[in-house]
Amino acid sequence: PRVAADHAFLDANAAAGAAMQTSVTWIGHATALVQMGGVAILTDPIFSERASPVSFAGPKRAQPPGLALDQLPRVDAVVVSHNHYDHCDLPSLVALAKQRGGSPLFVVPLGLRALLVEAGIDRVVELDWWQSTKVEGASGPVEIVLVPVQHWSGRRLDDRMRTLWGGYAVFAPGGSFYFAGDTGYSPDFADARARFAPRLVDGGFDLALLPIGAYEPRW
Repeated sequence: PRVAADHAFLDANAAAGAAMQTSVTWIGHATALVQMGGVAILTDPIFSERASPVSFAGPKRAQPPGLALDQLPRVDAVVVSHNHYDHCDLPSLVALAKQRGGSPLFVVPLGLRALLVEAGIDRVVELDWWQSTKVEGASGPVEIVLVPVQHWSGRRLDDRMRTLWGGYAVFAPGGSFYFAGDTGYSPDFADARARFAPRLVDGGFDLALLPIGAYEPRW
């Protein structure tokens, strides 16, 4: 079952500046639009029909995106958790870089910047685990931190674990959220909570975007 997105609300909220309400719109798979602290952040955007290096074969999506690319409000930052095709979809990233008003800031793990630059995307920040960058919002700076998760990377048979992977902790004026990308359960969750607890209301994030069903391989 699908629920139609409230386009009027999303557009008005994007234009609200410091009065922006915190909202999250699940678009599909690991793609979500989070409006918080005067900015719009898109996680692991994939709008293509297939998660594959080619358009005519490979895993095909079962449902269309909850929001189409041309229905998105302006996006200020895009976070990419790792380079698997169902999380790092170059056609979607290239289209977002061409949005009206200028490219969003693309935040990626170590080693992934070169892939985006080769595709013509130049506004890219590359982070190691626990490093951060900021994007300016209407209510002040929003900090984006790359955090470790239990996963791996690879787009070919010969490049396994050549680039980093991770999740993100985001701290905005008046709110915070945690995006795990892809991960199994690991001590990384407790490590992140312990590290960020002084910055979190009641010791927890306001919003957590977590994968489900990661049961094989057992690690």
